This record gives sequence, structure tokens and C-alpha cells, in this order.
Amino acid sequence: MNDLNDIDLVALIREGNEKAFECLFFKYHVELSRFAISITKSREFARDVVQDVFLKIWRNRENWEVTVCVRVYLFQSVKNQALNLLEKQNSQLRVVSGFRSEMESLALFGTPNAKSNDGLTDVQRYSIKQIWAIVENMPERRRMVFELNRRQGLSYKEIAKVLDITRKTVENHIANALQDIRDQILLKDIFEKN
Repeated sequence: MNDLNDIDLVALIREGNEKAFECLFFKYHVELSRFAISITKSREFARDVVQDVFLKIWRNRENWEVTVCVRVYLFQSVKNQALNLLEKQNSQLRVVSGFRSEMESLALFGTPNAKSNDGLTDVQRYSIKQIWAIVENMPERRRMVFELNRRQGLSYKEIAKVLDITRKTVENHIANALQDIRDQILLKDIFEKN
């Protein structure tokens, strides 16, 4: 197997030849791992990246098409997988950070006259609580988009990717959510004054 070129190995892999797959893996594993480490700055992530690339190749072997040289294909795949992993990790960190912030915000509403070092007055805390109560009653998709943006800190582009919708749809949901909040607060003010 070691005397076969990459194109021959690809042809054999497409037929399900495990030995050809192992040969390709061991031929490029070390340099792909080094490359992945240079992107992820982590041996563990790099290992996962390279394994994921080869796992995808094996799972989709029957339809595997290589339009550039195999080495270039593998390096492009590792780069894309590494960047996806880093993006996913950053999103998870933002979600955790947003969750912590939200929990800290919720602590503000624990007692009506609680004094806090957050600089908010009781009226501001009450208003924030009212806004999130309005958000809870929004249509599900609108609420989800608004929370991902305002609570989790995701950009419109990230939300579009997460929910598999267009950026324009995200913008519309945010605009409608803000309009809902304005309308409901205005109605509440009118009824409280009468």
C-alpha cells in the first residue's frame, strides 16, 4: 500500500478499503496535527480536528471527490474543521458568560428593595423585569432570536447560522421584538394613568 500514490489511495478508499484509509491517515497524520495545533493552540483540539476530518472522509467515502491534490484537500479540511471548532468553542463561552450575566441580573430581582452595587435603581430593575416578562410572551421564534442576541450576545450573523435562517429574518425578528416591547410598555403606561 505504501507504494501507491494518493489518487490510487482515494480510489481504494472510495471502494471501502480500510488498509488504504489507514495508509492515507498515517501518511499525513503528523503534519496535519502540527498544522491543526498551529490553529487551535491545543494538542487535544488538534487531535480531535484531524480525527474528525478523517472520520468524515470515511463516512462519506463513496461520494468522496477530490478536485485538488489530496494533500491540499486534507490541509483545507483541517483548517476548516479547526476554525469551526474554535468558533463553536467561542460560542459556547459566550453562552456560558451570558448565562452567568443573566443569573447575576436575576439576582437583582431577589428582593424588592435590595441594594446592589450594579448602579441600577429599583425602578430600572423593575423595568428590566417587565421587559423580560414581555419577551417571555412573544412568539417562540421571535423570543428565541431576541434572547440569543440580548442575553447570549450572539451577532445577527451567528443567530442566522444557529437557527438556519437569513440575517434579514433575524433583523425582522429583533425589530418586531423591540416594537412589541415599546407597544406593551406604552399600553401599560396608558392603563396605569387612567
